Amino acid sequence: MIHSNLTLSAHILSRLHIIGINHHNAGADVRGLFSINKDQFAHIATTAKEKNIVSIFVLSTCNRTEVYAFADNFDVLATILLSVCAGTNEQLTKCCYKKNGSDALSHLNKVAAGIDSQILGDYEILGQLKAAVNLSLSYGLIGPIMNRMLGFVIQASKKIKTNTKLSSGTVSVSYAAIEYLQKQKDVSNKKILVIGAGKFGRNVCKNLHVYIPCKEVTIINRTNEVAKVFAEAAAVQFDKYENLPALVKSHDVIIVCTNADEYTIQKNYFTVQESKIILDLSVPLNADPALAEMDNIQLADIDYLSRNFLNSTINTRKAALPAAMFIIEENQHKFTEWLNNYHISAHLNEWKFKLSELKMFIPVGCEMSGISEIPDFDKAQKAINKLAVGLRTNNDKGCRFINSINDYLALQ
Repeated sequence: MIHSNLTLSAHILSRLHIIGINHHNAGADVRGLFSINKDQFAHIATTAKEKNIVSIFVLSTCNRTEVYAFADNFDVLATILLSVCAGTNEQLTKCCYKKNGSDALSHLNKVAAGIDSQILGDYEILGQLKAAVNLSLSYGLIGPIMNRMLGFVIQASKKIKTNTKLSSGTVSVSYAAIEYLQKQKDVSNKKILVIGAGKFGRNVCKNLHVYIPCKEVTIINRTNEVAKVFAEAAAVQFDKYENLPALVKSHDVIIVCTNADEYTIQKNYFTVQESKIILDLSVPLNADPALAEMDNIQLADIDYLSRNFLNSTINTRKAALPAAMFIIEENQHKFTEWLNNYHISAHLNEWKFKLSELKMFIPVGCEMSGISEIPDFDKAQKAINKLAVGLRTNNDKGCRFINSINDYLALQ
């Protein structure tokens, strides 16, 4: 039995578990094996309900796949993840990290604020987190405690964005690709092919237009119409996806922004005489890593670009880390206080409901009824509100009050 609020909050928080794999301990090729899409999450949702898990969500981005849940142990989360992804148990065991309790909550706060991102302060992660949570909500898999906890986490992330320089400056993988190209000789005379008209591909085209006066930029996409519409809006060239092999040969720079299950750019597309620059911004990798073995090919993937560029902005962001961590610790303390009082709120709501039920069964007085006095339930409601304040400020004696009122309402 749990006897104190502090023990209760610690017990509840101890059930928060995370199992994940990210850019710290696995390359893009391995991370891609654990990537989870919406269809795969549908299966996760079904399995979670079968295992009586009330709260669970999966954050899957190009840099990480993490399963968050209130559960009994890590093993159940690993089983759920492995049931849908292409990665093996051996790979997960080798690369994964496991956190629970306050460590898990601290990790979630750092992820939401961009502190744990491959690019420090990458605020895009908050939108990805919200999307992951909304997907779980659509399956009814975010319980009241998880929901409130996420509220505190999102609040801290926004406060960090507003009050610190953790997310200052222009930093993105697409911009890192631009910086890489700016260091290449005579880049303005090169023909550039962008493969993929999703968010990454569109951002690359926009950045090329702003930062590099290219000779020619062409965009293609598996769905030709999507690329065609964007090409007209962005004033770049459009070509059909089925012409990919020929386009690879005719362009000097190939930027891959796809998320196919197999390599979009294959080694047999090239000959030893050709000189090419290939930037793979995809997860999983969509350019065959064997291309790096060819002397005439410069191949840079998303991990290489993140590590070797954007340094000046990163230094400014690093200086903001202490202030960001203070905000996280402050909000984490507030959530713990809320958790301490969570069971009190449940009792208060039950009392108010019981009082409203009792009020329905009290007959209305009249001249002939013989009822001289009707209980004042509005005063009782006010008394409960006053008691709530007392319980929260003197919660060492709270259990005695709670038990007494529950006994009284049971008799009524």
